[in-house]
Amino acid sequence: GPPQGYLHSMFVHKDFQGKGIATLLLKEIERYAMENKIVRITSEVSITARPFFEKWGYTVEIEQKRKANQLCLTNYWMTKELI
Repeated sequence: GPPQGYLHSMFVHKDFQGKGIATLLLKEIERYAMENKIVRITSEVSITARPFFEKWGYTVEIEQKRKANQLCLTNYWMTKELI
């Protein structure tokens, strides 16, 4: 099938959040992907990052519950079709 892109992780230091840096990074990732014939981006996204990704057209495929030490963490497998 066509190549797919997995966005492993993307973080912006707390002192620099809210300045559009994550948006610039994501747009560059998408530009690079399209340039390289990648038609779909997938990522495992935290609860706090979910609204950001939804704003840019990513949709939740799967809600995942993970246990880390004694905590139960929720994250989301999100995707975006680029074409």
